Amino acid sequence: MNNPRKILIVRLSAIGDVVHSTPILHSLRRKFPEAYIAWAVEDKSSDILINNSLINKIFIFPKQKWKKRGFNIKNLLEFFSIIKEIRKENFDIAIDLQELFKSAIIAFLSGAKRKIAHAGTREFASVFVNEKLPARDNFDPNKLIIERYLEPAAYLGAPVDEVQFSLPPISEETKIYIDKLLENTDKNKKIIIFSPATIWHSKHWLEEYWTELLEKLSPDYNVIFTGTDKDKELIERIVLNVKTDNYLSLAGKTNLFQLIELFNRAKYLIAPDTGPAHIANATQNPSIIMLFGSTGFKRTPPYGEKHKALAVELPCQPCFKRKCPRADNNMECMKKLTPDKILMFIK
Repeated sequence: MNNPRKILIVRLSAIGDVVHSTPILHSLRRKFPEAYIAWAVEDKSSDILINNSLINKIFIFPKQKWKKRGFNIKNLLEFFSIIKEIRKENFDIAIDLQELFKSAIIAFLSGAKRKIAHAGTREFASVFVNEKLPARDNFDPNKLIIERYLEPAAYLGAPVDEVQFSLPPISEETKIYIDKLLENTDKNKKIIIFSPATIWHSKHWLEEYWTELLEKLSPDYNVIFTGTDKDKELIERIVLNVKTDNYLSLAGKTNLFQLIELFNRAKYLIAPDTGPAHIANATQNPSIIMLFGSTGFKRTPPYGEKHKALAVELPCQPCFKRKCPRADNNMECMKKLTPDKILMFIK
């Protein structure tokens, strides 16, 4: 089938990974401009795909609701109801980009004749597909993850020479909201964003390093913290003993669309390997300095020449562990990534 009518992409979560996956849309559209392309995604990551002009339909699996309920028959009925809607589309191809059991089973149940993923996947996910790309280590620290996500497109004959992210459009209402949040900032200073929070403990940069960086950058920049309500305590600890009040915390005050608009206005963003940094990368606006502890700086760096992926070369880096396993020098990878290493890239 040289020109598939309908293609289903399955990449359920997390939001940073969904962002990394979006270049496949541009690639497939260049090869199959008339194709009907749909995406199966979990609710927590769905906003990044809503109103995307390259997607015809989104199938949202409400994992957060199901998780709150716990395992019950109602969840199963709702799951199969979504599967029924997917099957109605009669997809020609299903591409499993996540390559876990939960994504593979959706590709399998989609009814697509051609189900594509890599061989040798985790959780035996490749058992559910009938067209297998060469096996690759999903956590290969030297393999750019974006290139991995583009391999199914290349397999289908689509060009992969351009990496172009896709983000939802920003409304005038959102722009006005950000104007309001920033109304008291110094208009003569550029914006530098600190996004310090991440779920993995092993990705966290030292709080005292954030404090030092804040004090050194606040005279010349509008320093803005971003995060969720849960990140407020972390930010409060960072600013507790600072000798400046030239900063603004927007933790808990922005949704995804507002965050994108904020990134559109920033000069720099400093963050660990986390979702907001990858969203900022997709805007193609701020220069990003990404700090790598347990994860691979060659695997998920910010894409583009103006960005920097910083890591300390150690035998244990990257370990891909959520908590540092070393008792002798816990979090050495982040301790040695000192503020002066970041400041040299800020003009």
